[in-house]
Amino acid sequence: MNKNVLSTYQVAKMCQVHHTTVINWVKEGMLKAYATPGGHRRIERDDLTAFLRKYNMPLPAEMKKKIYRILMVDDDPEALWELKEALSSNDLKLDFALNGFEAGRKIYRWKPDLILLDFKMPGMDGFQVCEVLHKDKETMHIPVIAVTVLNSEEDIKKIKKYGVKAYICKPVDVSQLKDLITNTLKE
Repeated sequence: MNKNVLSTYQVAKMCQVHHTTVINWVKEGMLKAYATPGGHRRIERDDLTAFLRKYNMPLPAEMKKKIYRILMVDDDPEALWELKEALSSNDLKLDFALNGFEAGRKIYRWKPDLILLDFKMPGMDGFQVCEVLHKDKETMHIPVIAVTVLNSEEDIKKIKKYGVKAYICKPVDVSQLKDLITNTLKE
């Protein structure tokens, strides 16, 4: 089972309550859950965290590990797929946007911890996305790593002027990108 999705039994064990208590929380609308095709309730880790905080309950040790949200923005679906395959882990929750406009919607709804941003896209490019991000108090703190084919010295200087935390050129060296992500999220 996905480590970000929990059964009522797992939640009960973590919270040190009987599993029927968890089922009652779900039935009463206190804890968000969904049902599998077989009728089993499943609770997303983020929803459990929100529930525990809302009701001032202590976070179990298993819940204290931070799962980072990363939004990957690129107009090339194949590039996004490759990044997804390379970065899939239990510590990262990934989402995608194929252009700057879609990225904007997802940034405000999803609140990522980090954005991997292509700068050369049709329509709203990476430079414009950065401009919008840095003008808003709600999003100005979100770090950006440039993942782009723009690689001239002039391009890199321009990209860095837009407040990116790190730069990596395509084709991407996956181990280097993982290091950049780790270091950026630690800041």
